[in-house]
Amino acid sequence: MTEKYSVFTAPRGGVMTKEVGVVTGELELHTAGSPDGALTLRIRYAGADEWYTVEGGPYRLHDPRDHEVLHDILIGLLHRPRH
Repeated sequence: MTEKYSVFTAPRGGVMTKEVGVVTGELELHTAGSPDGALTLRIRYAGADEWYTVEGGPYRLHDPRDHEVLHDILIGLLHRPRH
C-alpha cells in the first residue's frame, strides 16, 4: 500500500465528508492506494487526530501506480485560490 499526505486550505464550500458533512479551513488530505487499485481518501483538520472519509466512492484506480499522481491532482483541485 502506498500513502501520501498533504496540507492545504479548503476551497470555497469546503470538502464534504461522510461523517460530519462539510469541513473547511486548514486541512490535511491522506490518500492510500492498494495493489488491487482500491483508493482511500480521508481528510482531517491539520494537526487533529480524527480522520473523515471524503464523500463519494468507493474509489478504484485502473492502474495502482497512478495513486501519487492522483493525489497531486486532488491537492491542485482542492487548493485553488478563492475568488
